[in-house]
Amino acid sequence: MNTVERTTGNLIASALVCCAVVFQPTANAADANANLEPNRDQPMINPAASAQQATTITLLGTKGGPPEDPSGRRAQSSTLLTVNGVHYLIDAGDGVVPRLIKAGVPPYTVRKVFLTHRHLDHTAGLTAFMSQSWFNGWFFHDKYYMDRSTTKPFVEIYGPPDTSTLFEGSMKFLSVSARDTDATAFGTMKLPPEVFSVRTIEKPGVFFDDGTVKVTAIENTHFGIPMPGPIAKNGDFSFAYRFDTPSGSVVFTGDSGPSENITKLAEGADVLVSEVLDFKLLTTESREGVGITKAPNPEQIRFRMEQQHLSPEEVGKMAAKAHVKLVILSHVVPGDVSPKYFVEFVAAVKKYFSGPVILGQDLFQYSMVKQ
Repeated sequence: MNTVERTTGNLIASALVCCAVVFQPTANAADANANLEPNRDQPMINPAASAQQATTITLLGTKGGPPEDPSGRRAQSSTLLTVNGVHYLIDAGDGVVPRLIKAGVPPYTVRKVFLTHRHLDHTAGLTAFMSQSWFNGWFFHDKYYMDRSTTKPFVEIYGPPDTSTLFEGSMKFLSVSARDTDATAFGTMKLPPEVFSVRTIEKPGVFFDDGTVKVTAIENTHFGIPMPGPIAKNGDFSFAYRFDTPSGSVVFTGDSGPSENITKLAEGADVLVSEVLDFKLLTTESREGVGITKAPNPEQIRFRMEQQHLSPEEVGKMAAKAHVKLVILSHVVPGDVSPKYFVEFVAAVKKYFSGPVILGQDLFQYSMVKQ
């Protein structure tokens, strides 16, 4: 076991990962808990991300919920997992394309997308991502520089039932530009169906295995607990994912409340990337919470949000029970408050979890390399 300690002012983040060496991010992002306002003009690239035998987590968007971050520091939910140089995208909230570019990853090099659920803050950037995959990837890059004889889809999109509805809407949107562009490019800019493939996750369990990465899905509680009064589930599903890689295992909670399913899925994981929400802070310190306090049913909204999301304390309990080695907080709600409150988020998790906790920020990276 290797131990790497990072001094963060009054905080020390100790990264303990079995059978792995942890490479720390560059100076701008190295202090995820204390330096919460890095220089956004400089991409925060971890040299370890280029290692061919590494697993790297890049937080592209760390804000939860549809409202924008007025400061621009946090894009909507999206995370990139890079394993031995191959990219896997988990969710595609608004801002995913510019964040990929800022991270030094051309969007067209991402060929596998995994959506946890279909809410706007996890899917609003999907169409923009697909446009890059088609125009800059499938056409300009692959058409001229790669073998086009294969019929394998350029991009595969995995998600819960009815993900195809999102995909079809995106394709319809792109088809207008594709038709016009093709007409001026002498028939060379078509948008053929083989560019993309949508794979529906029908049931919990292992649904993806490419020989390097194995992905397991489990339903979480984001849609599982109704508000008081009549409300239908409408057949919607929300998933948590576990990625088992040669360098370690990473679990993404997706949006969820307390969940025994996730606790079991995360058993012994090297990293737990968890959502986090503080409702009191949301309604007292955040601009986002104004609409909630003025709503006709604030108590119902509170009930739903507290049951279908994770407080810092609940994250700590889950992490401790699952015996994970490291917690990274993402999908932060509220994400627009003073940095001093983010330190409190970490402290609340550590009431129950004794391992290292990192409050995620956009473009923060964490890498594991198997020895």
